[in-house]
Amino acid sequence: MVTVSSRSTTRPEGTPTQQRILIVEDDPTLAQILSYSLEQRGYSVWTAQEGRHAIMLARTIRPDLIILDLMLPGIDGRDVCRLIRKWSSAPILVLTARDSEDDIVALFQEGADDYVVKPFRTRELFARIDALLRRSAETTAGNVLTAGTLVIFRDEHRVVYRGREVHLAPREFALLTALVERAGRVCTRQELLDLVWGQDVVDLRNVDVHIHRIREALGGEPDGSNLIRTVHGIGYRFVPELAAMDETNGGGS
Repeated sequence: MVTVSSRSTTRPEGTPTQQRILIVEDDPTLAQILSYSLEQRGYSVWTAQEGRHAIMLARTIRPDLIILDLMLPGIDGRDVCRLIRKWSSAPILVLTARDSEDDIVALFQEGADDYVVKPFRTRELFARIDALLRRSAETTAGNVLTAGTLVIFRDEHRVVYRGREVHLAPREFALLTALVERAGRVCTRQELLDLVWGQDVVDLRNVDVHIHRIREALGGEPDGSNLIRTVHGIGYRFVPELAAMDETNGGGS
């Protein structure tokens, strides 16, 4: 059984700053206690009680951190750690009752980033979680672009807008990324053409066609978007969501 939760008392649900934690623990009482405590601290929390479900859920939600119990039904925690590590760089914090040197070394060899021995002190666990997330954020910050509720994950070629995955073709992804990197600036069609297509392509209509597709994917109107504004006769300007709302209420291009 998989239990999914994304409640938060600290940040609005679905905000891109809300970090995702996956708890893999077959003890439902402990999982519930950890889940509630982490939600109170502002994290979005998902829980899984079995190894196969944990792997499936990790692929789906792409957690920022995984808390992993070793003693699981089916696939044990060590194999879960090894399999997830093949495609994910998210920090993995292991909960274990084993504290021998050989056991700990084996955990790190399978890809774990840290461990806590059961029974553990809650403050220590949270301190380790915060430290792992802080180091991970420092490492990956350059790979993530955030503009309001629009989040671009460069390495994963993923776009999330208002908590919804947005599917873009490679050229559309590159074009949106270029606009977000230059948020607030007017980008000419020629500039965008050079950045995304290279100088061999000269038809400026390529830009217009792909902007139209991006707007549709983001849920904008065919002739305009709150996020991507047309600057007539020149090109386009990306406006972060809050600024777009202000401009809509008070006027703007």
